[in-house]
Amino acid sequence: MLDRDAVLLKVKAVLAEIVNDEKVLEMPPTTSLKDDLGIDSMNSLVLLMNLEKELEGFEVDVETLDASHFESIGSIRDYVSMQLGL
Repeated sequence: MLDRDAVLLKVKAVLAEIVNDEKVLEMPPTTSLKDDLGIDSMNSLVLLMNLEKELEGFEVDVETLDASHFESIGSIRDYVSMQLGL
């Protein structure tokens, strides 16, 4: 059963692949996507597409997606969790 902790782990795993750094797996949810990981708008799209592939039932809804969802590891986890109804 998927929960917020499992979503966090999946978000970190996908981010680790994108930035090619396993250290992401140990980073706190407060880690800034832009400032700490260098995630730009193109990387953000790749992140969302990969999360859609990796998490069954997760689909990006452009009506609910906001720039604030890309502030930190935790904020993207919160968005994904919200979309999954967790």
